[in-house]
Amino acid sequence: MMRLLPVPLLLLAGCGQKPGFQPSPDDSVADTQDTSPHDTNPDDTGDSDDDQDDDGFTVAEGDCDDNNVYASPARDEDTNDTIDNDCDGRVDEDWSGLDVAYANDEGSSSIFNLDTIGRVQDEQTLDNDCYPVWLDHAAGPLSDGTDGWVINNGYAKVSTVDRDGTCTDLFDFSEDTDAYPYGVYGIATGLDGTIYATTLGGLQAIAPDGTVSEVATWTCDLYSPETHEIAAYSLAVDPLTGEVGLFGYFGGFATYDPSSGAFNVLLKEDLEAPAVYTYSGAHKDGDGWYSPGIDANTGAYYVYRFNIGDSSWVAQEEWADEDWEPFMLAIDGDTGDYYVTANAGWFYTVWRVVAGSGYAADLYTTDGTVPHRGFYGIVSNY
Repeated sequence: MMRLLPVPLLLLAGCGQKPGFQPSPDDSVADTQDTSPHDTNPDDTGDSDDDQDDDGFTVAEGDCDDNNVYASPARDEDTNDTIDNDCDGRVDEDWSGLDVAYANDEGSSSIFNLDTIGRVQDEQTLDNDCYPVWLDHAAGPLSDGTDGWVINNGYAKVSTVDRDGTCTDLFDFSEDTDAYPYGVYGIATGLDGTIYATTLGGLQAIAPDGTVSEVATWTCDLYSPETHEIAAYSLAVDPLTGEVGLFGYFGGFATYDPSSGAFNVLLKEDLEAPAVYTYSGAHKDGDGWYSPGIDANTGAYYVYRFNIGDSSWVAQEEWADEDWEPFMLAIDGDTGDYYVTANAGWFYTVWRVVAGSGYAADLYTTDGTVPHRGFYGIVSNY
C-alpha cells in the first residue's frame, strides 16, 4: 500500500532541498488585473468589419464562431442547441457538481460525487492498491466502456479508474528513479486525450496506451536559488485552447502550448523570499488561471488569480478560517464560484467560496470520527 507523505516533506525531498529549509516570506502582490476592452452589447450592429456576425465581439476578443450571433463571450449557454454559446470550450454544459478524491491510508479509498448543494450522490470504492491524490476526468471511454477518471496514484503512478472502481496503471514513475527521481505530482487531461503529469522538473505527456514522452523541462533545484525556476506541483488545462498551466509550490507559474510546443516560465520562484505558496490550480472559464494559496508574509489564505500582464498572483477571495489549510481547487464555470478541498486533523471538507462576495462555507464536511484519510483532488462535472 502506498502512503502519502506530508506535502512539504515530499517537496523538499523531491527537489533535493536540505532538511530544515525555511523560506523567508515576502509581501503580497498588488491587487491589479489585466482586462481587455470590448463591446459587450450583442445587439450592436455597428461594429467594425472584423466582427463578421455583428454580435459585439471579434475573434481577437474571444468570439469562437464569428459567423454565429448566438456564440460570443457575452452569451449564456443554451444546453440544448449544440452550440458553444459562451465560448468557453464546452458545448451545452450545465454545471452539476463535483467529484472528489477521498484517500484512505488504510485502504478502500474512494471517489465522492457531490451535487450542486453538497449532497453525496455516489461514492465509488476503489481497489485497495489505488490511492487517489490528483484527479481529473478521463477523455473517453475506458476498458469497461464507461467514462471514468485519471488519478495520481500515491505519488508513484498515473492510473485510470473505471466506474466500477478498477484501477489500471498507465505508467509507474517509481520504477525508474534515475529518470524520475522525485515521483509524479499534478495530472490533467488535455483536450485530445493526452494526460499531462508533472515530475517537478519536467512535464510528461502520457498517451492512452501508456507511452510517456517528456515535452518540457526546467530547472528545479532548491539547493540553488539562483538557478531554480519552478517546482511545478500541479497542473490544469484551459478547456478552450488546450493550454496547460503549471503551478509551482513556491508561487511560480508556467504554461505549455501543445499546439506549438512552446513552454514559458512566466513567474520564477524566489526561494529566499516567496510571496505566496500555491498548492494547486484550475482554469476559470474566460478568466485565466487560479490557485488556492497562502500569503507567505501574513499566513492568510486566499484564492489567487494569476495576472498575465505583470506576472503576479493577485488575491481575490480570502480564506477566513485559518484552521483549515486549502489544498486543491475546482471552479464552477457557470457561476465562477470556487470549491476547495481542505483537511484539519481527522476532519476533511469541501468549501464553497462565492465569487466576488468574500463568503465561504462548507459544501460538505465529515464528523472527524475516522482517521487516516482526507480529501484531495477535486474536479467539476458538467
